[in-house]
Parts: sequence; C-alpha cells; structure tokens
Amino acid sequence: MSAQVSNVISPARQGGSRLRSFLGKVLLSLFGVIVALLLLELLLQVYNPLQTRIKGNRIVLTTNKTYHIKNDIIKALPSEVTVTRNSLGFRGPNPPSDLGNQLSLVTIGGSTTQCFFLSDDQTWTARLGEDLKRSFSPVWINNAGLDGHSTHGHQVLLEDFIVPLHPKVALFLVGANDVARGTIAEWDAENVRSGLQFGSAKAFIKSLSAYSEVAALALNMYRSYTAYKAGLLHQQIDFKQQGYLDIPEEEQKKYLADNASPAFLSGYQARLEKIVETCRKAGIEPVFITQPLLVGFGIDDVTGLDLARIKAYGPRQSGKMYWDVIEAFNEVTRRVGRDSRVLVVDLAREMPKSSRYFYDFIHYTPEGAQAIGDILDRSLCPELRAKFPEYATQACPAVK
Repeated sequence: MSAQVSNVISPARQGGSRLRSFLGKVLLSLFGVIVALLLLELLLQVYNPLQTRIKGNRIVLTTNKTYHIKNDIIKALPSEVTVTRNSLGFRGPNPPSDLGNQLSLVTIGGSTTQCFFLSDDQTWTARLGEDLKRSFSPVWINNAGLDGHSTHGHQVLLEDFIVPLHPKVALFLVGANDVARGTIAEWDAENVRSGLQFGSAKAFIKSLSAYSEVAALALNMYRSYTAYKAGLLHQQIDFKQQGYLDIPEEEQKKYLADNASPAFLSGYQARLEKIVETCRKAGIEPVFITQPLLVGFGIDDVTGLDLARIKAYGPRQSGKMYWDVIEAFNEVTRRVGRDSRVLVVDLAREMPKSSRYFYDFIHYTPEGAQAIGDILDRSLCPELRAKFPEYATQACPAVK
C-alpha cells in the first residue's frame, strides 16, 4: 500500500504560522522605527533647526539676528513686525562698554514679556525704557523674555546670562507659564543629566530629554500642545464669536484645584524665593510683576461682553475660571514680594480689562504694551530714585 501525503494543514499549524508571520512583521516594523529614530537623533545632534533653547543645564539663545514678519492673521497687530536679537540674544540695544555706569534693567518672562508679534520699539519693555528716560539718564534696558518660559527657565537664564551681565534691576513678569507646572525636582529630570527615571512614562521621557534630541523634540511638541490648550499661543480671537459658558460651581472648583493645587503653588513659591536669593547674592534688585488677563470679571468696554462668562480656551473653561487660576499664582507672587521685601507691580489688578489692550486673552496690542509701560513707570520711578539717585534727572511723572 502506497503512502499518501495530505495537503490539508491542521488549524493549529496554520494558526502558528500566521502568528509567526504577524510577530515577524511587528518586529520588522519596530526595527524600522528604531533605525529611523536613531537616524533622526544623529541628524538633530549634528544640526537642530528648531534651536531648542533649554538643553541639559544650559540655555541656547539666537544672537545677532533680525526677523521680518508679515502678519495677515491677527488684525489688531501691525501688518509688518520686526524682531531683532542682539549680541546677547535679547531684544534691545547691545550692552555698552560702560554698562556698569548706566541704570541697567532687564525684563524676564514668557511670551507676554517677549511680545514676539510686536516690533522692537512697541514692546512694553521698550515703552517702559522710553518712559524711564524722562526721569533718569543714562538708561539701558533689554527684553530677555522667551516664549514658554516659566520660573524654571527664568532661574537658568538668571544664572547663565543675567548674573554675568549684572544689570542693576531685573523685572520678572511671572505666573502664566507656571500653571500646572511641577516641582523643581521634576524639572531637573529634563534639564540636568542626573540619570534616567523609570517611575512613570512622563518621568522617563523628561529625564531622557536631557540626553536625547529626539526626546527633547517630543517633549517640546507636547509642551506646544498643552500651551495651546492653556491659551498660551498667539492667535486671532473674534471675541464676539466666543459665546458664553455657565459652568457649575463644583466644576469650577475642581478646575481650580487641578491647575492650581497646593503642590503647584508651593513649588512656584519656592522658585520665586530662589530667584530673589540669586538676584540679591549678585547685587541685582529683583522686581515682580503679576500677570494680567483680559478675562475674569467686568464688561469689555469695546464689545460689551461679560468677561466672566465668556468662553475662554478649552471646551469647559470660562473667563472667570481662567482668571481664578492665574490669580492663584498672582497671589503667591504678591505674598513672596511682601515676605521678601521685593517690589511687586500688581499689573493684574492695575491693567484695564479692555480688548483694546489685548489681541487674545493674554497677549497685548501695541496700545496695551504702552499702557503696561506707563503703569510700570509710575510704580518703578519712585523706587529707582530712592535706590539709584545718581541717575535721576527729573521728578517722576505725577500719578493720574
């Protein structure tokens, strides 16, 4: 009897073959992703066109560069904007050779200090400088604001750039970018090469970013997304089209607790105190400025809109909710100022809530920047006359 060979494959063998084929494809795809990431890492190590500012324990600034920006999106701003980076990487004139003999000031903050979409002479730093020149001479002022920077970045900037420059005064507009930011220890993981952390996926990526350009890029993309959700990106807002939100009280309380928890606020306080300590050790006079918003309460005198009920950023955020979170951080700024005997200019309370001064909920029009310069001048001038009388030339402007 001759043997017969069956062409029928058993279900078990067929399933095993398919599984091996599937696993092989997965491994091949995984290998391809790893190779692509390694190649991208190599390219970014050689040349990173995105110019990540914070990497390792240093800040990289673009210097001696001028940007000419065509604006056809934000109607409240000029159609052409010029942004110049000087030899320091800041906005403003280069430091003179006799800087030590001038009343020198540097403004530090995030996008609401940098004012990237205002020309060099329209930022509130520039307007403040022009105001101060009516009462003091000589005056040198620079804008060291950087989009997205929180007090974590301010401390590094302070140590790496401001202390060696040794201006007489450093002004910090703070609070907005510290919302829902973690402790110094969490930040150190991404900025100081102190080993990988495996406590969570977030901790791993943050610690890896101190070593890897790809991880740093991924982290910056995530930050951009969260900044967009928080309303910290520049954009055109048609306030009349925003509509209103009436959020239940309990939901508002939870939102505030999630974004301004005691842990977030205590970490923010510690960072402000560290900034004061660093400035005073270097002989620099610190000044804190609270963060204003368009929204929160009252009626906009331009549109007639209720600024508490207006829909802000995100699907469930009213103007009042946005303001309450920022104010929680502003209150910490006020308290640290009182306890440390640091001048606090309470811009959050002094800045009028009018859409003529804001092109979105947090960034300023040229008219708004001028208003800020005037407010700061009224608060700063008497303090500067008392501390640096040798530069005073005329009396301070009368308070209106």
